[in-house]
Amino acid sequence: MKRLRLILVALAVMIVSVAMATEPSKITVRYHGKRYYIHQVKEGDTLYSLASVYGVSQESIIEVNGLEGDTLRLGDKLYVLYGNVQSKKKHSGRDNQAEGEDVHVVRPGETLYSLSRTYGMTEQDMLELNGLKDHTDIKAGMTLRVKDNRGEERKNRGAAEAEDVEAESLESVTDNPVGEERAEDDRREVLDSLYGEGAEILLDSVPPAPRFEALASYMELRATLLLPFHARNEAKENIVDFYRGVLLAMEDLKAEGYSIELTVLDTKRSTEHIVSLIEQGVLDTQLIIGPVYDEEFEPVLRYAEEHSIPVVSPLQYVADESPVLFNMPAPASLKGNPVAGLLDGSREVVTIYAINNDANFVNEVRSIATNTSETALNFRFDRGSFFYVRHADGSSGAEVNIEEFMRTEESKVFVVMAQSATDVDRILTTLSSTKSSIRGRGLSYGDYMVVGNREWLKMSSIDRDIFFHNDVVFVVPYYANRIDETLRLFDARYVTSFNSLPSRTSYRGYDAAMIFCRMMYEGFDGFLDRIHTPLTTPYRFEYLDGSYTNTNWVRQHYRHDSKIVVE
Repeated sequence: MKRLRLILVALAVMIVSVAMATEPSKITVRYHGKRYYIHQVKEGDTLYSLASVYGVSQESIIEVNGLEGDTLRLGDKLYVLYGNVQSKKKHSGRDNQAEGEDVHVVRPGETLYSLSRTYGMTEQDMLELNGLKDHTDIKAGMTLRVKDNRGEERKNRGAAEAEDVEAESLESVTDNPVGEERAEDDRREVLDSLYGEGAEILLDSVPPAPRFEALASYMELRATLLLPFHARNEAKENIVDFYRGVLLAMEDLKAEGYSIELTVLDTKRSTEHIVSLIEQGVLDTQLIIGPVYDEEFEPVLRYAEEHSIPVVSPLQYVADESPVLFNMPAPASLKGNPVAGLLDGSREVVTIYAINNDANFVNEVRSIATNTSETALNFRFDRGSFFYVRHADGSSGAEVNIEEFMRTEESKVFVVMAQSATDVDRILTTLSSTKSSIRGRGLSYGDYMVVGNREWLKMSSIDRDIFFHNDVVFVVPYYANRIDETLRLFDARYVTSFNSLPSRTSYRGYDAAMIFCRMMYEGFDGFLDRIHTPLTTPYRFEYLDGSYTNTNWVRQHYRHDSKIVVE
């Protein structure tokens, strides 16, 4: 299996076909021109039985998978060479081709118009080249002769763009409005293709969901992952995790009856490499998930706008304005929304500082509680826990009896600014033990919650029980509680399939594929009106700053009844 794991990490171009048929395997993989079945070893499987079922030699299975001996381990995934029947069919007409011609096997849903745009041919030229009468003669599965004129188109477009650059340099001197007219023509063409002819989108208006054509349930979706498996010559494990999450989603989508051909391209975190892939015509797709880094998006979005293809940014918020862009991460400007109601003055706000504080968290809180008065305290630990009034310059004033402070009837929200795990643990322990002491003596106190810094969740030295004792609330970009039944089942599948625990990028990969592959069939009309929750994190998309963006930061509440709740 070592060899195949290297193939996954070093993946450059791979096609995973999730087809409607279930025999002999649910998923196949195409790598370097060869296609393989993916077979998960079950009870009773032997090299002999697998070789018989798939019509290959036992030696072939051993060589492809790098096996040592003939022993198979239950649950392992083996790659078995696929027959080349489809490959022969696809190239059957090549001997009769004229120079410069190629062949294309028509996929379900493809039309004369879409193929003419794909290859840069006119519809009439395509009909004449294949001896067809009209567009109704084109059927799924038939082989067409085509001439790929995209290179010539790119050459002409490059010359036109060079002229545009020269015209723009002249505009800066002459104030000629040609550039504005051209930009408006380009914008008009994109709007017409996405929203319908004559659509007008104002800056302060909310447009309808883009007019991406929904696929019929029997059609095959062509989807593409653009992922930086190698960035700056280093393999990226989190990207492999994301890809594995997508693979599990492919299995579930297939079980729902969808047929999806998934192409995976390694972007290498290189804009030049992405441009090269586009120029080679590799990006023949109806849905793009990726890329990851901000600098990679410009050529992808330009291509997607020209071809009316939705582009999903799965791991990073991208600020580009584009009617085809869908951001899965919510923007940082909205992260305060889930706790704004706690810091609006309806509760007494108490900020607690230590010697060292998290400046980023302090600024986040300041940006939320802009018009809220607060009580500021300093915490010191010197043979005990002590609180002091905090002055504007950060110095300490009079000591505060925290028990008397907590016994006032006002509901409170404590915001702990401390940076170190030790200080956080001491502050939270002091608050919870003081509350227990008050309750143990039958005295009354004002209820309270704590707004926590999500960095605490990375501090392994803090006992999570202390979060429950203090009703701690976190704002997180992704909710992943492995106690949750949905995630527990997902984790079990993931471990069985890949012999490793999933990460949050694994969950995000699953979410991205489930949400957007489904939408390609269901249509985008009601997309903005729904909450999408493939696993445990909810997504709600809105038109924001020129693109479609998830606006949901998650409020993760560790309640005193020992339950973690997403609010």
